[in-house]
Amino acid sequence: MSRRGTTSRICAAVLAATLSTGGGFAPGAAQAQQCALPQDASTMVNAMAEQLNRYRAGQGLPPVRYSQTLSRAAQAHACDMQQSGSFAHRGSDGGNHRARIERAGYCAGVSAENLAWGYRDSSVVIAGWDGSPGHRQVMRLQRADEFGIGIAQGAQGPFWVLEMAQSC
Repeated sequence: MSRRGTTSRICAAVLAATLSTGGGFAPGAAQAQQCALPQDASTMVNAMAEQLNRYRAGQGLPPVRYSQTLSRAAQAHACDMQQSGSFAHRGSDGGNHRARIERAGYCAGVSAENLAWGYRDSSVVIAGWDGSPGHRQVMRLQRADEFGIGIAQGAQGPFWVLEMAQSC
């Protein structure tokens, strides 16, 4: 079995587990079971994961592993933005991405976050991030060894959250 196929199945299983358990987050973060999801959320997350590592390979960078913990943090923020009607790196509780990933139980040496809103196709999201110096830097984070993805359905399209980090 290919690494790509294994990553896709792991992403789908982790997204399903994350969504079915409500993410288990502290006050201020939306509960995933109350969050509207795109009908094909698992497929969208799998595509994003594959495209992220394909992008990194094209830049001569090593692949990053899918992290359930980072995905819980990303999913909580995607749901929080969807429910609060905001689009920002600061959550409705005032916390930033670092606070979210630590609250999820992740120990990060380095971390960064990308957001996107309204795009159904993950390849368009990746291309958009590549066209922005700050977002490109996140995808190319050399010290990152793991990533997490969150997605929630907004009235005008999906909210995407990508967390990249180096585990402690």
